[in-house]
Amino acid sequence: MKKVVFLHLMMLLLTGGIILSATGCSNQPVGTNSGENTGTSAVSSGDKVTIRFGGGPSASANYTTFAGIGNLITQDHPNYLINTEISTGSQENIRMIQNGTVQFGVAMTDVEEAAANGTREFEGSSVDIKHVMGGYTTMLHMFVPENSDINSIADLKGKKLAVSKGAMAQYYMPILLETYGLGKNDVTITETALQDICDAVNDGNADFGVHITPFISSPIADLSATKGIKLLSMDDEYMDQIISQYPYFYKSTIPAGTYTGVDKDTVVLGTRNNLVCASSVDEEVVYNVVKSIIEHQEELQDVHPQANQFNKENAVEGALIDIHPGAAKYYKEIGIMK
Repeated sequence: MKKVVFLHLMMLLLTGGIILSATGCSNQPVGTNSGENTGTSAVSSGDKVTIRFGGGPSASANYTTFAGIGNLITQDHPNYLINTEISTGSQENIRMIQNGTVQFGVAMTDVEEAAANGTREFEGSSVDIKHVMGGYTTMLHMFVPENSDINSIADLKGKKLAVSKGAMAQYYMPILLETYGLGKNDVTITETALQDICDAVNDGNADFGVHITPFISSPIADLSATKGIKLLSMDDEYMDQIISQYPYFYKSTIPAGTYTGVDKDTVVLGTRNNLVCASSVDEEVVYNVVKSIIEHQEELQDVHPQANQFNKENAVEGALIDIHPGAAKYYKEIGIMK
């Protein structure tokens, strides 16, 4: 089964590469100029429908998961042409929904809420999105070389930090520094992509790297296997302080052995990763997407270790914005919504 899913996934990724080459830099969804439906208007069951997901960095858990999910959806609906876009994460995914580049995207709970309500980084520019499905926990991965004398955020004064772009750099890192009594002037921060963070830590150009992601993150796993890393835990008192102020966070654990050489549990802050979509996406399309995800739980485990946390138990858990009517219709059918 794993081999079959892997082969299907590789075919999907190759197809996605061809699609990207054909569409170039256009912000219009695939099919707009070819008579295909982009899923934002009423469709009939046999229509060709083009769907784009905003995923995450290349080889990240989000990108891998939704490339695999796209493959499973097309098994059920061969008329769906699905592509997963590389992005920096939640904020960019929602911006791509806003400008029409994608119809669906992965977003952390706080970013999803801020976008829908026009607050924080979306101040004055709310995005017309709906909640589709809750999924796995995305958690802080704070890592340093294994021989580093850094053992806590408290040790970062005067250090060079490589921080992932988006919500991590704009909001989460300042919260962490402030909680530990540090300010932006106490550290040097470079905002960059995940692979560049790992390269900087590997090359000695950064003392500390941080990215918020589900485990296992392939770039971090590669770094742990080649360079050797320490993952930093957080102290309970600091986590409790942050959670009391920012309730979208909760305590989560990266189990011992997840990454090479990290032989103890790492306890950090986490938040839920959700699937969202443009409000304009056709109800039938959203219904079919969530139905395929929930009905392919066994195969999802083969796509990524945490992919099957996009399930009926997490689907509506903690949703802070309205649920798309297409998703709600399916959830009512299976008894998880009234």
